[in-house]
Amino acid sequence: MISLTLFKSPRWWEEQSRYVYDNKTHRRMDFSNFDELESMLYELAKVSKKGKLDAELISPAVYQAGTTRANKNVTSWAGWCAVDIDDIEVDGELSDYVRNLVPNWRYVCYSTASSRIGKAKFRLVFELDRDVLVDEIKHFWFAIQSHLDDTGDKQCKDLSRMYYVPAKYADANNFIFSGAGDSINVSDILVKYPFIEKQRSGSFLDRLPPEMVEQVINHRKDKMQNTDIMWSGYHDCPFWPRKLALEYATISETGWYHKMYQMMVSIASRAIQKEYPISARQIAELCKQFDIENGGWYENRPIETEADRALEYAYRNT
Repeated sequence: MISLTLFKSPRWWEEQSRYVYDNKTHRRMDFSNFDELESMLYELAKVSKKGKLDAELISPAVYQAGTTRANKNVTSWAGWCAVDIDDIEVDGELSDYVRNLVPNWRYVCYSTASSRIGKAKFRLVFELDRDVLVDEIKHFWFAIQSHLDDTGDKQCKDLSRMYYVPAKYADANNFIFSGAGDSINVSDILVKYPFIEKQRSGSFLDRLPPEMVEQVINHRKDKMQNTDIMWSGYHDCPFWPRKLALEYATISETGWYHKMYQMMVSIASRAIQKEYPISARQIAELCKQFDIENGGWYENRPIETEADRALEYAYRNT
């Protein structure tokens, strides 16, 4: 399912001489597929607006229930993403430029309020094959910008980024069009463009160059010699995170994928602490068994790829 969070138009706060943005996260819209989201964008593009401060904003971010718009409250991006493209020179038709930029991806392209004739500024909305988990968002943003050949900003400082809706903006060169193609395979693009976030903590690993980090992690892996631990399933696995599993079982709306990733990291971390050489396949099998009994949400997801990412994360941080 594809979802978005809707925010009201900004308002001017005269005492502070600045615009104040809506931070309430309860206005959500759910779509059964990308076609429905695309149709809504086309309908919005027909509405006249004075400017962007007269328009609503949308975000792919899913938030913890009852919270406000803040990075700490984001749990995932719900099946779509958007990229702003400015400051480019287009020689020929804009539609040809976009198609060459993303020859295989499905997209909706719409102009922003600052778009002008001869200086196109626009937004690309992409369909994703799955949600982007909160721990993946910064990596995913880096990956998609890398794939677009540095067209945009590679840093993702705002996990709950918002975008003005399409509209007939006054004085703007307004347009909207679509391109057929495949949804972005989130797991594949994460693998294609490796990413190591530089933490502010200044930890030992963060101060090392990438090749030395890899040596340290490989050394940690070589120390995993405790092979005497055995189990038959997740019920008797000593590394199984029972508290997180209980939380997973009580989820009723969104957040399954984020919680499952937390469970994978917890399994990996506990195994590493006991110096057991657990593999991504073992983690995936445990989680598959549990998922079958609890909704089957991971039936069509690359669970072993995500387990591998969780294992690498655990080796870096345990």
